[in-house]
Amino acid sequence: MLLAVAVIAVVVLVVLALLPRGTSPTTPTGPDAPAARPVPSSPATALPITPTPTLVADDGTPRPTNCDELYSPSMVEAMGDLVLNPAWATAPGAEVLYGSDDAALRRVIDTAENLTCIWGTAAGGSDTGVVTDLVRVTPAQSGAVKARLEEAGLRCYEELEGLRCVIQTTTESGTFGESHFLRDGIWLATKYTNAGPDGYTHDIIANVWKAA
Repeated sequence: MLLAVAVIAVVVLVVLALLPRGTSPTTPTGPDAPAARPVPSSPATALPITPTPTLVADDGTPRPTNCDELYSPSMVEAMGDLVLNPAWATAPGAEVLYGSDDAALRRVIDTAENLTCIWGTAAGGSDTGVVTDLVRVTPAQSGAVKARLEEAGLRCYEELEGLRCVIQTTTESGTFGESHFLRDGIWLATKYTNAGPDGYTHDIIANVWKAA
């Protein structure tokens, strides 16, 4: 009996030894093989961003940048001994001169882009001279200036495609006055004392709007 059991055990061991052993799994090949994960050959480079240029509208408003552009040679000659922007008038600490004596109008000049042109004697301040402010104004500022000029008693009327307002006083000390002109976002404010040849404001208008 024991011999039979031993024989059976030996047979079982032999059969197990002859069975094929499992093989290690291999990676599939061919069309069913998983695709390899892409690896970038170099770091990605960001494309440069070119900003879109901002277009600045040209509203056609004259933009003189210096006082010489305001006057014709004949007007410069007519000013006689008066000098345009004499050194004493533009020196550091010099008194600020305006094209108006009105406080409300001066505040508008101070808060807006402006070009101040002074005609005076070369030696220093005197009782003879002309001051003109060329001021760029918004429609609201232009309306406020017009209202203030009328309120202050200036005579206003239409002239040369704009609004002209004037006032003049003559005393024993001489002749004093103001001349104002509003057109296309430009305000010409002029104050004169014993000076200012005829056609002064018209000459500025002709030069500022000469391309119109």
